[in-house]
Amino acid sequence: MQHRLTIKAGQKTTEGFADGNATILEALRVLGQAGPEAPCGGAGLCGKCRVLATGSLSAPDERERAVLSAVELASGIRLACRARIQGEVGIEMNEAGEASILSTGIAVEAKLDPPAFALSFKVPAPELETQTDDETRFLSCLESALAVRKGGSAPADRNGGADTRIGKPKLAILASLPGLLRKDGGLLTAVVAGNEVVSVRSGNGSSAQYGVGVDIGTTTVVCYLLDLLTGKRLGVRSGLNAQRGFGADVISRIQHTIEKPEGLSVLQGLVSGQISGLVRDLAADAGIDPADIASVCIAGNSTMLHLLAGVAPAAIASAPFIPGFTGRLTLRAAELGLDSTPNAAAILLPSVSGYVGADIVAGIMAVGMADRDERALFIDIGTNGEMAFGGKSGLLCCSTAAGPAFEGAVMERGSGGIGGAVDSVWVSGGSIGYSTIGSLPAIGLCGSGIIDALAAFLDLGLIDDTGRILDADEAGSLAPETAALRGESESGVRLYVDRERDLYLSQADVREAQLAKAAMAAGIDVLAKRAGVSLADIDRVYLAGGFGSFIDSASAVRIGLLPAEVGDRIVVAGNTSGAGAAACCLSAARLAECDRVRAACSYVELSASAEFNDAYIERMMFPEGKRVPEAT
Repeated sequence: MQHRLTIKAGQKTTEGFADGNATILEALRVLGQAGPEAPCGGAGLCGKCRVLATGSLSAPDERERAVLSAVELASGIRLACRARIQGEVGIEMNEAGEASILSTGIAVEAKLDPPAFALSFKVPAPELETQTDDETRFLSCLESALAVRKGGSAPADRNGGADTRIGKPKLAILASLPGLLRKDGGLLTAVVAGNEVVSVRSGNGSSAQYGVGVDIGTTTVVCYLLDLLTGKRLGVRSGLNAQRGFGADVISRIQHTIEKPEGLSVLQGLVSGQISGLVRDLAADAGIDPADIASVCIAGNSTMLHLLAGVAPAAIASAPFIPGFTGRLTLRAAELGLDSTPNAAAILLPSVSGYVGADIVAGIMAVGMADRDERALFIDIGTNGEMAFGGKSGLLCCSTAAGPAFEGAVMERGSGGIGGAVDSVWVSGGSIGYSTIGSLPAIGLCGSGIIDALAAFLDLGLIDDTGRILDADEAGSLAPETAALRGESESGVRLYVDRERDLYLSQADVREAQLAKAAMAAGIDVLAKRAGVSLADIDRVYLAGGFGSFIDSASAVRIGLLPAEVGDRIVVAGNTSGAGAAACCLSAARLAECDRVRAACSYVELSASAEFNDAYIERMMFPEGKRVPEAT
């Protein structure tokens, strides 16, 4: 039996129906609602999927009573993953604030030579005398047009230059040719990638050509609109990943595809629909026709690319962690559900392994470390900490299971990087000062704020080097304003960033961050050791990704996330994955370089490594001392 739902998100109200006894979260997913946030994937662990719900619902279970106060329950606050629909229900959820999403990155020089582009040409009508079939006439004219584009002359026959030869079209294109060749006087536009025809349509569509570089992160999605004729960037659009209601990390999303028959198609539809919407917005912003977008180059971690491609990612989640594909894929955009640009070439950049994806390959290409003799370390800190070490002579790479601690997902007062999230914390006298994204009233701590807060409490002596928050007697020996930052509740001891707004780090929060930073630091230790290099010998450290670009490197060194030996050699590189994807959209040479980077990477598996486990235990302690200001 189905029951009516009325859903209010911000200023928007919608209605739908849900199966009886479905949880609110399950019902919202079926109806395509992006919220509420569910970092644990709906397992009832994080307590963050709070909604205001009225109507016929199941009674609060033990988990809800443990997470929600009596006042909250009495006011109608429920956990969407636990409350089950028994009849007509009204649901109200807070609309996610505007996210602070990094779209800028290191400048990547790229020779303008798009790997995929549109080419217009005319195919003569068939002749009774010659009986030349449609495919042969089509290929001959296309290759002639391609030769002219490359600066040569049209070959007399299909035995022209090898770089203008086009492979046999796929059946779907062959099937379209009879109709297309007999309208508009045989004028066609083909999208070509390498030696492959991706799509064909009638008419002239090559006078204006655009491309889109896409970075699909677990948390965010960023799209860049590019002019393929000038190389100019025309616009950027971004948003929180529409899959976030299915968990903050890739494992939660993979688990959904395993447990639900429709799970893969639902997650695929969410990300393809989101990219399509962002592309439509970019086209509208620039005043262009989406039909003139010839290519879409996409970077992302391996799981995100599998979900977009509709390839089951289940094997990535269990040993030996083997993905369905890692090589570069070139498809018609419609095959990925990108309905705003169905005829464009969609190029998925290559990955290294199940946990070192195309985002890392694109980033390594973007910073140029594979072309230099220096010993460089590349780090992308997210729900997983992916990193690479090396240079021109070769690269070692690995992934550490840092977990979602630094994205605020599992912290009691954690938040994503949205308006009002505490993004910076500092010691002010013996107390604490902080700032928020957008200078809005504080709502929680995002990753950079969590790292700063940890460093500040360590500096103030409220956390010892084992990660233990001082007891009341120990804190009493500190300055009164410092001791006042410590508090206790029924759930345990806390250190307050803002007592009035109930912003704090709990002992459990400190432990979560401690585990995450130890995993990252241990991964760095293993790569350096495998390369036969001491940490002091590292020439440069590139911090990539949205989170890595927002953290204070001095705070990261203070808590032991980054080694002290490299504190003066850190380069904030920005969104290198997006910068790399955009460069590949403009340059076939940059795309080929991604293939070379992938081939140069040797993957180091850490999950069963005694070497990693030893380093992990050693890095669990917090370093002694205080933050040292960054070198100028």
